[in-house]
Amino acid sequence: MSELETEATRPTDAVGRVLFFISYIFALIGGFLISGLSIMTVISVFGRYLFSAPIPGDFEMIALGTAVTVFLFLPYCHLMKGNVIVDLFLSWAPKSVQAFFDVLSNLLLAVIAGAISWRMWFGTQDMIEYNEITFILGIPIWWVFPFAVVSFALLSVSALYTSVCSFGEMRQ
Repeated sequence: MSELETEATRPTDAVGRVLFFISYIFALIGGFLISGLSIMTVISVFGRYLFSAPIPGDFEMIALGTAVTVFLFLPYCHLMKGNVIVDLFLSWAPKSVQAFFDVLSNLLLAVIAGAISWRMWFGTQDMIEYNEITFILGIPIWWVFPFAVVSFALLSVSALYTSVCSFGEMRQ
């Protein structure tokens, strides 16, 4: 087993299993979406090269789709401890001290992700009200925002969950 697999295992408690399942579904949807975008990019490039006929608005669809994909991957990445961690300053510290800083960082992430979700909700309402659309295809930009709202809300809950788990590790 790799180091990542030993550190990040599937949760065994009910709350953790539900969060993991939902996050996993989000990541699967994101994976299918990015795969589709990749295929579309290849088709568009070949169409441009061979027939001087790319897929119209391909860059708009890629921009919107990539944003959605990134949002969908965030909760799963956090639960699997896939975030980049700079432990230069804490690698020497005892596990309890490291767990303490994990609790703090997870709480901070929960607050930040919750605030982003909250503000993205208002951004969604503004985008619907102003009816902002993409230039070529006229795709409403607000379609991306609900994915961000839900993904950041799930990330916030996941960060709270991992904070509680880290608190348990710190007490041991």
